[in-house]
Amino acid sequence: MKLWIINNTKFGYKNNSKEWSQNMFNYFENHFIPFITKHAKVGDRLIHIGNIFNSSENVNIELLLSVRDLFIKLNTILDVEILNGYNERSGISTMFKSIVINDPINDFGVQYIPYGSNVLENISNQQVVILNSRIDTQLLKKYPDTLFICGYHDDRKEDDNVISVGAPYQFDKTSVDKGFYVVDPITKKYQFVKNNYSPKYNTITITDISQIDDIDTDFVDNNHVSVVIDKSLIDDKKIKIDVLLSKYNFKSISYTNDEEKVELVDSTSFDMEELIREKIKNSDNPELISEFENIMSIYKEKY
Repeated sequence: MKLWIINNTKFGYKNNSKEWSQNMFNYFENHFIPFITKHAKVGDRLIHIGNIFNSSENVNIELLLSVRDLFIKLNTILDVEILNGYNERSGISTMFKSIVINDPINDFGVQYIPYGSNVLENISNQQVVILNSRIDTQLLKKYPDTLFICGYHDDRKEDDNVISVGAPYQFDKTSVDKGFYVVDPITKKYQFVKNNYSPKYNTITITDISQIDDIDTDFVDNNHVSVVIDKSLIDDKKIKIDVLLSKYNFKSISYTNDEEKVELVDSTSFDMEELIREKIKNSDNPELISEFENIMSIYKEKY
């Protein structure tokens, strides 16, 4: 028997953002569910170890029903268990009791410690302890014969006998190393399955104009990438920078220096023709603008 462990799905992230929700459901429908359908065995269990929703105080009803449908679908593939985390302290996980199983594993040396319990007082002599807590990792290392599987945190980390599962996909200002774990409670062996499907959230900092040529267009198109440009490049190279950046689908573009961020630009607003026209007009050269208009007229007739 294997334990398939996910954590911090945080549906409703970014104030119930539809874009974020779509990315989350896409991950489950197009990656996670096909994977467990192919690889899970009879008797395996899927364990969600906390924070189903980003907030239990403000959950969109439509989203709640969609997540409930997702758990129903998951439970047709694997028996599902839920360990209450910080965002289940309001009791929202009771909405799923009719879906998931209610008999925690106790025949394979597995112990559950939900959020709010005193971890050290509740640790028993088990092979695997699954918990949701901010407890110091060093305290858990004092039990070297026990494998601890921890929720609560968004970022993944492995430290001796302590595993922080992390979220299945990346959130703002978190690491890109996301996915889920498969654990054998008998042997205490485990495997991390990385999420290479969901969009990455990344920020590129430009301090030299030559860096723009090194940007991977496909990576920008398939992920959520913002760019921050050193303000010192603006004065004499802004038009060149704008032209170069116009070919990339950045989530946002901002200009900054060592002191403060000074400007935010909508990356969808670049118009090559207008940028060039504006630059020529500022030169106060009527012959140049006339020549440019002639060139554009010929170009438009040809294409």
